[in-house]
Amino acid sequence: MERRGLRRSSWRLVISASALGAALSAASPARAQSKEELAEARALFQEGVALSAANHCAAALVKFQAVAGVRRTPQVLFNIAECEARLGKLVSALGNYRIAAAAADGDPRANDVSANVGARIEDLEARIPRLAIHRGAGALTATILLDGAALGASEMSADIPVDPGPHVISARVGDREAARETVTLEERDAKTVEIAIADPPAALPPASASPGGAPAEVPPRATLEGLPATRPSKAPGLAVLGAGIASGAVGGVFLGLRAGTLSDLDALCGGDRSCPPSARPVADRGRLYTGVAEAAIGLGVVGVAAGITLLVMSGSAAAPDASARAAAAAAGRRARAGVRRAEVLPQAPGADLAGLSVAGSF
Repeated sequence: MERRGLRRSSWRLVISASALGAALSAASPARAQSKEELAEARALFQEGVALSAANHCAAALVKFQAVAGVRRTPQVLFNIAECEARLGKLVSALGNYRIAAAAADGDPRANDVSANVGARIEDLEARIPRLAIHRGAGALTATILLDGAALGASEMSADIPVDPGPHVISARVGDREAARETVTLEERDAKTVEIAIADPPAALPPASASPGGAPAEVPPRATLEGLPATRPSKAPGLAVLGAGIASGAVGGVFLGLRAGTLSDLDALCGGDRSCPPSARPVADRGRLYTGVAEAAIGLGVVGVAAGITLLVMSGSAAAPDASARAAAAAAGRRARAGVRRAEVLPQAPGADLAGLSVAGSF
């Protein structure tokens, strides 16, 4: 029975070869071929017929495809489909049979194709396996691939015609393959495969081990507000605290300068409230030192207090060291100490007419 079928197939190929000669020399194509190209195409077609008759379909397919590069006649397409069907490429064969049927419709030179192509299409439509692929748990947003080709929405919603044999179905999330499955189908099979991803893509990666063997620290989970549950930085508090201490130190320096100015003023004024005109620059210097000291110490006290508050609010602030506490306490004491005010009077009892009096203290 198989030999009779093969003989019938070979006879049809001979008939097709005869029809091809007429087709190649008939209707003019979009690009006119030379006589040499047409002669070469006829020779290739004859070689393909001989190879197909000898059941060497792979080599015959190469010949027919070369002929199609010169002229895609219904006979050429029909014989390409014949070879593909015998090689197990049923899906491609079905497509070429349908193209050959459309090309032969209404063409009197392709009556042999029109007489046989309908039965071929009907036979293949029944033999081609069907594969349905559904998304399972964790795969709703994954890219589904069949034999390396991404599937579209229309293919995911209907049965996919495939060739008999093994097929690889995979799911990709970003750049990684999250699932993979191989399914084998025979002719006329119909199977359904559900692709599920065991580990959802949004899951955090497992904690890696540290060099010492202990598990590495797992990143903190997000809070309900969507912000990471990390402690506030101590940097602002430390910066404000340092600025406060520095300001207090500056105030202390100017307090020292103020004390020296008072000594100079006492030496010039002789220990009473009457001062000569030469004491006025010293008094002005004293006022300047007093104002700078008051401002710097005040800012220092505020800065130290604000820095300590910020550190406490950060949740992990260490208490200020002894030197910082001492500086803050000293600045406070100096700020609370009585600061004498100096008044420069144009005249005072016991002074010369051109004399000056300095009343009070800085």
